[in-house]
Amino acid sequence: MEHARRRGLARLMLRWPDRRAQLRSFSPDDPRLGDLFEAYELACEAAGYWQRSDAPFGLERAREYQALADATEEDILLKIS
Repeated sequence: MEHARRRGLARLMLRWPDRRAQLRSFSPDDPRLGDLFEAYELACEAAGYWQRSDAPFGLERAREYQALADATEEDILLKIS
């Protein structure tokens, strides 16, 4: 899932432009952060999928995945600070 790690890192650089230089210093394969980058990307993609879904529980699922992405962001911030 190296692709998801790279996309997660790229997504974070877009989300936090003021931390871009700091984030560039980490590799998607970094043993401390790689899994978090991947988890962040997958949670964001799932939130987007459910947000576009016509399923009656779609918005609820989107909120759940967004909460997971937010929690993962907090974990990443703790590790890079």
